[in-house]
Amino acid sequence: MDPVRAITISGACIFAIGAILRYTTRDGSYDLLMILPVVAIGAAMALGPQLRWRYWMKHAPDLPGSAAGLMDRFDLYRRLGLEGKREFRRRTFMLKEHFHFHGEAIETIPEDVRVMVAASAATVGFHREGFLLGDYETVVFYRHFFPTPVHEVLHASELHPGDGAIIWTLSAFLRSCVEPRKYLHLGLYEFGRAVLNLEPDLRAELDKITLNYAEIKKIAGFPEDKLKAFVGLPTLDLPAITLVLYFTHRDELGALYAEKREVLDALLNKTEKV
Repeated sequence: MDPVRAITISGACIFAIGAILRYTTRDGSYDLLMILPVVAIGAAMALGPQLRWRYWMKHAPDLPGSAAGLMDRFDLYRRLGLEGKREFRRRTFMLKEHFHFHGEAIETIPEDVRVMVAASAATVGFHREGFLLGDYETVVFYRHFFPTPVHEVLHASELHPGDGAIIWTLSAFLRSCVEPRKYLHLGLYEFGRAVLNLEPDLRAELDKITLNYAEIKKIAGFPEDKLKAFVGLPTLDLPAITLVLYFTHRDELGALYAEKREVLDALLNKTEKV
């Protein structure tokens, strides 16, 4: 239910009743039944985002059935039980509504892209009670590889901690989400970096077991040069890539480096409890 819509419909009904009573009885005391609903409707519309957010925090609607296929692209979601899946979808919905999406030379960001962005954030932050990722709430998509003042070379993915923004090339982001075993999942990568910035203790623990490029290639088949070419930057965040592979190549990680996966299981143990 949309609380703004509920207030608007209820207010309109009360206004109609007040108007009927006012003009059939000529009693001015019914004016309040016309004035108050108008004020309430105006306030609800002005405070719409806040009202919806407070309501959704307790009664978040489920994602539409059309999003089910998108959720199955995320290994964590497939591994969760029924309640865990419901919580994952709830968080995905909330994150989707929380993020501010912008497109450079892109008029609108498709709904399925918004869902995949939110599901990426829900995955890497699923161990967090506060699942909103701090001030990271702005998502920008380009049609092509882009330069920025921080990285003047053309690249496809970048995190801006200072202004809480994440920038992707749309085609590269989609490719990585649809085929996460063939390409480094850029959604998990940048949101993983955001989580590690928010949780320095988690980064410190990950630093102890971070995969090197040889181990990454052994697990996922991603050579160092192709990884860097895909992202478009000369230096990558290896702890964040380690986190990505935990979610996209979990079995291979466990088979080849069981101790490292055990550490990650312990650090992100909520994924195994729900």
